[in-house]
Amino acid sequence: MQSDDQTMTVTATRLQTLFPYLALAGAALFWSGNFVVGRALRGDIPPISLNFWRWTVALALLLPLSYPQLRQYRAQLLREWKLIGALGLTGMAVFQTCVYTALQTTTAVNALLFLALTPVAIVFGSWLVFRDTLTVRQILGVGVSLLGAVILIARGSLATLLGLQLNPGDVWMLVAVVTWAIYSILVKRRPADLPQLAMLTGSVIVGVLLLLPVYTLRALQGAVLSFNLPNLLGILYVALFASILAFLAWNNGVARIGPNRAGLFIHLMPVFGALLSFLFLGEGIAPFHIVGALFVFSGIGLMSRWPARGG
Repeated sequence: MQSDDQTMTVTATRLQTLFPYLALAGAALFWSGNFVVGRALRGDIPPISLNFWRWTVALALLLPLSYPQLRQYRAQLLREWKLIGALGLTGMAVFQTCVYTALQTTTAVNALLFLALTPVAIVFGSWLVFRDTLTVRQILGVGVSLLGAVILIARGSLATLLGLQLNPGDVWMLVAVVTWAIYSILVKRRPADLPQLAMLTGSVIVGVLLLLPVYTLRALQGAVLSFNLPNLLGILYVALFASILAFLAWNNGVARIGPNRAGLFIHLMPVFGALLSFLFLGEGIAPFHIVGALFVFSGIGLMSRWPARGG
């Protein structure tokens, strides 16, 4: 029989192994709420304003926590200024601005369908940059997970897919997908001597500085934020949960298991969307929810059991 110390060691090892997967699932959960908030506030907050205030509030919350690391690792941050700048540009300034802009004119179904292509874009980008390759089973995992996401997004209806119409917002979503794939691949390049929190804070600082002149110009043109309670609560949610916690979780997961396997967790967003609708909106669970979720989890399982080099 195992001793108590051996049992605790085995349990700790299992939890350590599971942590990146739980972190990535948590990021997908928080981002599911971000889509709901972005869609709900699209008539009250211009996209640039929402993204600027999202990251400005996030930075105000981050700085007290990360300031000691910023001082301690300032040499590493300066050394990696190109990486920090690229992360701030892609993940903070461009990606979410594109998403919020897309949600002004496209449907939630269209936006989620384009977002479901993100794991494919990440795999392709990893191949271009790192020459990472996938096994046949991993390719099957990506396909199975993508099919599950499409089933969920289309609510199991072929007519919904055939009836989709492209609009200007879809172009913004396509740019967002490519941008997020670049961000996820860049996260893999974080050096071991630069902590996650310091890297994220540095990236957020860059993102806010890049957004500031565009936000100022749009504000002078009349695109201003109304400071009412729903808007403030929405910004607080996306700043704390969809920004700080989700990005820390995502970056940790990508660093631990690689961008290829991490990318599939984007497909959990429609799964969580259905679950949140069931819990908070009283919507029922239909057979297509179960079928789609099974495909998504099966695809993630296939991809996770046979890891490729670097991803």
